[in-house]
Amino acid sequence: MNNSTVNILDLPDEILLNIFKTLNNMDLLYSLFGINKRLDNMVCDINLTRSINLMMLPSNRAIDWRTSTIRDRIFMQLLPRIHNNVECFTVQGCFFLRVLLAGNYPNLHESPFIHTSFLHQITDLAVRISDKITNESMETLLIGIYKNIFTILTNLKYLDLNVNDTYAFGKSLLKGLPSNICCSSSIVHLRIKMNNFEDFLSLMDGRLSQLHTFIIDLDYIYDTCYAALRFNRRRFNMRYLSSSVLNIAVKNHRE
Repeated sequence: MNNSTVNILDLPDEILLNIFKTLNNMDLLYSLFGINKRLDNMVCDINLTRSINLMMLPSNRAIDWRTSTIRDRIFMQLLPRIHNNVECFTVQGCFFLRVLLAGNYPNLHESPFIHTSFLHQITDLAVRISDKITNESMETLLIGIYKNIFTILTNLKYLDLNVNDTYAFGKSLLKGLPSNICCSSSIVHLRIKMNNFEDFLSLMDGRLSQLHTFIIDLDYIYDTCYAALRFNRRRFNMRYLSSSVLNIAVKNHRE
């Protein structure tokens, strides 16, 4: 009898889906997502991603590089891809915030830790991000926060986002994002980290209409911007405005 081998990719989609349904969907997502477009579409199929169980995910107390990589891949790549499909979540409480910030979950109706009625009650939130991850991962995480936090927590009034100052970003975090991103009519106190002065000015375009206390950590600022910052403080109707900057440089602007 001749021995023969069959590559999994040689199997038709219907057979593969039947096989995948017998396996743990998170194992499938983590193992096969990112290999090619065909497998991505199959493992992200709505029938495989309606119910997500993250109880076996290593907790935040595990800080070795391997577990950090696993968590980053799930929260920064996988959940943003499938968040529209998720109807049921089982997740450890320590991952509450990261799950929220990974997507909007419009079809979520069952979760031991996430209840939409509870989210509307949250008015004050203090977050400390101290995990040792790459600058690119931190950049992706913060962009996700800024894109989703005010949409998810619609009555948020106080947000203190404490990020390790060692992280420096190579680009504006808000550039290219629509003006309704990071928009709130309820927030009054905000502490966040951004890349440059352009990020600051973007937030001061009226999208945070009730803001009176603004603490912002910037990675980069041109010295010529200080005058503009002092000049505009009254126009922005701030009671308290504070900024810290990692790097200051001089730039000549020419038309």
